[in-house]
Amino acid sequence: MKHEKAADLAKILDEVGEPVTWNGQTHKALVSDPTIGEHLDLGGFTGTGDFTIKIPRTAFGTRFPKLGEIVEFEGDRFRIERITNHPQYPLLVIVVGPLD
Repeated sequence: MKHEKAADLAKILDEVGEPVTWNGQTHKALVSDPTIGEHLDLGGFTGTGDFTIKIPRTAFGTRFPKLGEIVEFEGDRFRIERITNHPQYPLLVIVVGPLD
């Protein structure tokens, strides 16, 4: 059953997934809308924003993305801020934010 779900998910991503590039490889992913906000920084307010990228765990070999690495989406580059990599969940969940 787990393999069937993973296969179904791969088909859905092939149809509706958005291209995300990490480590020179482009993957089809589910991408959430960015969260936009502001925070007080040295010299005034700075825009912030983050969003979630979900990629099938099977898309990666033995090396998974790590905190601080760069992901490209829609021509822009983002830094990986958080990762959820649970072996029982078929998707790697990556939260990215703007480069400083």
